[in-house]
Amino acid sequence: MTIRLLGSVALATAIAIPAAAQGPLPDTLARAKEFYASASYEEALQVLQNLHGKVGAADAADASAYEYFCLMALGRKDQAKTAVETLVKIDPLYHPSDAQASPRVRTFFEDVRRPMLPDVIRRTYVEAKTAYDKKDLAAASTGFDRVIALLDDAGEVEDAGLADLRTLASGFRDLSKVPTKPAAPPPPANDPPKEAAAPAPVTPPPAPPAANTPAVNPVARIYGAQDADVKKPVAIDRETPTWQPANPIEAMRSYSGTIELLISEEGKVLSASITKSVLASYDDRLVAAAKAWKFKPATRNGTPVKYRLAINIQLGR
Repeated sequence: MTIRLLGSVALATAIAIPAAAQGPLPDTLARAKEFYASASYEEALQVLQNLHGKVGAADAADASAYEYFCLMALGRKDQAKTAVETLVKIDPLYHPSDAQASPRVRTFFEDVRRPMLPDVIRRTYVEAKTAYDKKDLAAASTGFDRVIALLDDAGEVEDAGLADLRTLASGFRDLSKVPTKPAAPPPPANDPPKEAAAPAPVTPPPAPPAANTPAVNPVARIYGAQDADVKKPVAIDRETPTWQPANPIEAMRSYSGTIELLISEEGKVLSASITKSVLASYDDRLVAAAKAWKFKPATRNGTPVKYRLAINIQLGR
């Protein structure tokens, strides 16, 4: 009897060794989804957390979404909120589908995501504008398209500056998509010289404009800090709203941000938007006041032009 028992143990051990030798299965997004589908949320979370920084951009949003689903299933709302914030930074246009999540999970997601959108939209606009200033028109066009898509997705948001940001993004997107004129191909190297063409008849120059007729700017374009040959607008009337600290702690701090203006050839502010928040309670009043500011317009070769001007604003000490 003893001999048979030892033999059975040895056989079981021999069978178990190859399986153990294989080691644990590799952590993959597919494996995490299998754990989630089988309601093994803790195991799915462990796999997903091990994948941090190890998946490509295409899978990063999907992994963060399943991490959020697991945390909600486990009732960890504080951690779930952090997961939503991470997911929105990766893909601000992401929404859980009806097939992926219950109405309660989708509502919690939107409640966390919506307050983040104004800052996400502004950051996306700044990135697109930076690409535009660097003449990377393809990246700029994609970025401005994304700004407009985010504004459409945000719907009615209580942020006065976003409406002006839509105007700016639409204008720069259109400028980014203007096709450049291709260079003329060089003449073939071995072509025999052609006979000189007869000179074209000389057309007399057009009559000069009347003395009191203002010059017309032939190019509808918006200039900015990147245009060294343009004189910047000069403020004539630029009164900023008064600011009263809400509490002693706020009074001890300083706050700074940036407002961007589109100034017409007449020196009027066509649009104003906050590109870097000064203070949430102050931004809307600043935008409203800026629309009434007056400037001596920017000029290029003596001709007034539209100009995009960024102004730094500082509050406090």
